[in-house]
Amino acid sequence: MQKKIELMIAGAQKAGTTSLNKYLSQHPKIYTHSTIEFGMFANIPAYEKGFDYYYKNTVTDDVKDDPEKSMFVAKRVGLMCNLQLLNKLKEHNPNVKVAMVLRNPIERAFSAFLYCRNSGMEPYTDFNDAIYKNDPKRFKGNEEIKKNCQYVYRSSYLQHLQNVYAVFPAENIKVYLFEEMIANLNVTLNDMICQVGLGNFDFDVSMKYNERQVAKSSLLTKLISPGKTSFIKNIIPLQQRTKLKQVLRGANTNKKVKEADKKAIEPDTRLYLQEIFKKDIKELQEFTQLPLKQYWPEFF
Repeated sequence: MQKKIELMIAGAQKAGTTSLNKYLSQHPKIYTHSTIEFGMFANIPAYEKGFDYYYKNTVTDDVKDDPEKSMFVAKRVGLMCNLQLLNKLKEHNPNVKVAMVLRNPIERAFSAFLYCRNSGMEPYTDFNDAIYKNDPKRFKGNEEIKKNCQYVYRSSYLQHLQNVYAVFPAENIKVYLFEEMIANLNVTLNDMICQVGLGNFDFDVSMKYNERQVAKSSLLTKLISPGKTSFIKNIIPLQQRTKLKQVLRGANTNKKVKEADKKAIEPDTRLYLQEIFKKDIKELQEFTQLPLKQYWPEFF
């Protein structure tokens, strides 16, 4: 097995990247981490632990024993927003391929809010508070949680893509649209594996991953939310800790959100965000040559 990342899914948050990573792992030559995110690129101290640490603790034994697995794919949704860690990725493998999926920035911001709220990271119960008030003191100094809840900043794609292109050559980068991707997942998946030299494969995309769910217990949600488990880090190894959290999350969630229970963005808030993102999106279309006007017409 190659002990380096060949393909990194670097973002955006709430744009189907968890599903992409799961689907890619179906390929007989591809293997990945058992954790939702690859911890090596969470921050600089995590990076300094090295690839072998995360390989040992997040790749399952059955995968390690499979001689066919030769290509490691990783996913870290906040990576596209962190120039320092993008440079660290290049240090790790200068030839790595980088994939990013962009979603309508308003829908992405709202989906991220719901995720952070249901995960116990976001104290606000109203999306309007997160947009208009956005008081950083609510995170009580927890920088990792604060980063996850940067709804407008993480949807301001242009500055992040410019940083990615400043670090990696254009031929190593692929940018996809979420709205285009979901219409034909197999096309996107095969385009990604083509980037790393693999031939076409018929992926089973019938399984749905990371669908929005509602927590049963707010207390348990807070205990297992990202950034709130430091008290067990020195007791339970990473792989076992991940399995435990997955079991607890499964027990704590209603599997499906009824359509009637889904919240919507208020019209005035949507108009406010349209104005924030409009200039950025028009420049982004020129920069990427992606059909943003077709899929995100509200900004044009």
